[in-house]
Amino acid sequence: MKQMAIISGKGGTGKTTVAAAFAELAETTIVADCDVEAPNLHLVIAHQVKVEREFVGNQMARIDTALCSQCKRCEEVCRFEAVTERFQKGEGIHQDKFVPYIDSKRCEGCAACVYACPTQAIQLYPEGTGKVFLSETQVGDFAHAELYLAADGSGKLVAEVRRLARDEARRQNKDVLIDGSPGIGCVVISTITGCQQVLVVTEPSQSGKHDLERVIKVTGHFKIPTQVIINKWDINPEVSQEIEDACTKLGVAVIGKIPFDPMVPQAIALGHPITRYECPAAQALREIWAKIPIELTEPSGGQLQFL
Repeated sequence: MKQMAIISGKGGTGKTTVAAAFAELAETTIVADCDVEAPNLHLVIAHQVKVEREFVGNQMARIDTALCSQCKRCEEVCRFEAVTERFQKGEGIHQDKFVPYIDSKRCEGCAACVYACPTQAIQLYPEGTGKVFLSETQVGDFAHAELYLAADGSGKLVAEVRRLARDEARRQNKDVLIDGSPGIGCVVISTITGCQQVLVVTEPSQSGKHDLERVIKVTGHFKIPTQVIINKWDINPEVSQEIEDACTKLGVAVIGKIPFDPMVPQAIALGHPITRYECPAAQALREIWAKIPIELTEPSGGQLQFL
């Protein structure tokens, strides 16, 4: 089983458009959307959820007010300022009081308050941070997830999506095509770790060029073979050439350039991969796919070989 990730240095470069197109061109892969903070691959790949479960990625502290002595030691040791007080109305006269409370949006589950509490009134409890899905599509099974609002641990959720995709790939004797997150943070590192190939989608802008150089340094650090695709290259040919020159200096190949095409947003609005249409962008994507090593594009013994 091999894995290939499609990522970008910044958002809005067309990474998911490329991922959806390649998923349809490959036909026989397990597809994974590892952009759990802002997933959108499901918008352009028609799917039917067949497995859904909650992912418990963190622990959160809770206070048993019946055991609490109100020493406020927990508040003193909490570096995240998660310990506060809230009003609790009692049943009888003079029973109203303020009791300690842990804000779930601030708590990092570090357990400092648990060890500091003299009455053992604070314990850690598992907390769901998102949902993981396995869906059925026309191009194969699709692993994806969504992170709960304000939840932490997106890197852990990415790892869980990849684990689900790997399990299905092994079971079905297929390989994995990953739509990753933009940037260079922990979610990206969690996405590319263990991959045999990375494609970086960029755009012809100075910010696109700058962030491309940063993400190439990340993939270089992990020694993962990397290639670049320039999307909408013709809206700024001068910067596109600067990107190609920068890639040459970094020892990374630009394997293709996609022209600006008004058909792309129309296809996205319809929820279709652009490769379902005959247009310049679709043709460019087919040509790029053909340039990817033959092992990626043709089954070998029933299995795609991603480098």
